[in-house]
Amino acid sequence: MEYLILWLVIATLSGYYAKQKGRSFVGWFLLGFLLSFIALAILWFLPETGFDDAKSQDIARKFGVSSRYRKCPSCAELVQREALKCKHCQTDLPAITE
Repeated sequence: MEYLILWLVIATLSGYYAKQKGRSFVGWFLLGFLLSFIALAILWFLPETGFDDAKSQDIARKFGVSSRYRKCPSCAELVQREALKCKHCQTDLPAITE
């Protein structure tokens, strides 16, 4: 009986930590129930899901363009990648080629 309670606690922890990282609670609860401590170890090394906007801005500042932002060639402020005109200095922006 104690093992079943411990197993459920580990499965719940797996689901909770998965939810904190943007993943499915139910899926990782079941995986935690089946794999126990292995699921917790896997979750430890998995990156968070979702998009990191601050990281994209840092990349654009450093390299001039990122997946969501680019640097204005006139004023060097960040603008959306799809923008046609800089919101800071009103300069027309060149089209981005892929």
